[in-house]
Amino acid sequence: MQAKTSTFKFETEARVASTGYIGIADRQHQTVTPTLDELVGPGSEYGMDLLPWDGRTPIPIVSPQDGRVYALLAGSPANENWKEVADAAAELLETKRGKISPSKNQRRGWFTAANYGIFHGGGGVKPGNLIHTKTNNSTLKSLCQHWSFKRLSGFANGIFKAWAPRLWSYYSTNLDKLLKSDSSLKLPFSQSVWSTMTFNFGPQTVCFPHIDFSNLPFGWCAIWALGDFDPKRGGHLILWDLNLVIEFPPGSLILIPSGGHEKRYSFTQFTPGALFRWVDNGFQTQHAYHATRTDEEAQNDAVRTKNRWAMGLELLSTISELNISSTQLM
Repeated sequence: MQAKTSTFKFETEARVASTGYIGIADRQHQTVTPTLDELVGPGSEYGMDLLPWDGRTPIPIVSPQDGRVYALLAGSPANENWKEVADAAAELLETKRGKISPSKNQRRGWFTAANYGIFHGGGGVKPGNLIHTKTNNSTLKSLCQHWSFKRLSGFANGIFKAWAPRLWSYYSTNLDKLLKSDSSLKLPFSQSVWSTMTFNFGPQTVCFPHIDFSNLPFGWCAIWALGDFDPKRGGHLILWDLNLVIEFPPGSLILIPSGGHEKRYSFTQFTPGALFRWVDNGFQTQHAYHATRTDEEAQNDAVRTKNRWAMGLELLSTISELNISSTQLM
């Protein structure tokens, strides 16, 4: 196994809101996607590093400051029929694409995509199940019930738990509290700690550079690359803050802090940061919670808010905790 050491100081350079629940929105919205030659190689405009990857071997992305694993090229199961699973999921997206009404003002790029699951934010007064037209809802529900996407989701959940057990437990505990507080909330997948997911229907998804600022900034989202393409020529995952371009073969999984830039068909799972805030506020809005708390509670909240980002980073595993020796990381 090898590891990629990043020079990006995630602890101090990540763009995080003062509350620690969400990231900070892009300074400007870029609608032009650079080519691979513009990103990497001698004389390239951006001068980014290219990380070759076979899509199977796990590669943790590690901080040189404290050895924490901030992201993971997770790979895929050592199962001879896994290609059948990934191909079935991609074929299903192709089949269902014509039945989905494209969303307007797509922030990530010009392609058909749809979110499904539990969401909070955007001015909503409480968490709820994302609302779709009858046709869209039926289509998205059928995708979640298909065996291929259940396999993808289950593997991602297991890898998350294995590589970041404290962070996984944080997700699991808060999700359990949320579901017990409101029986109307429905998960896309019962065996997953992520509340929400996105289907990118392609056929050649190209995302603009963006940060998913609504997601928990120290959390992980799971991204599956799907489709039929040459990962040497396209389908790369671009991590702008890390100055890194990653080969992302079809049928492979990457777990990263919520953000990124992906191509082709893809399937992503995540949890909005506002859901964690809703649980911490006693299942009420920030305004309602602040109106009823005592002075002592307000003081304690100020301390927790100040320390939330540091607390979140402590949930990430270190290489030493995972019992991976330095010789295994070369």
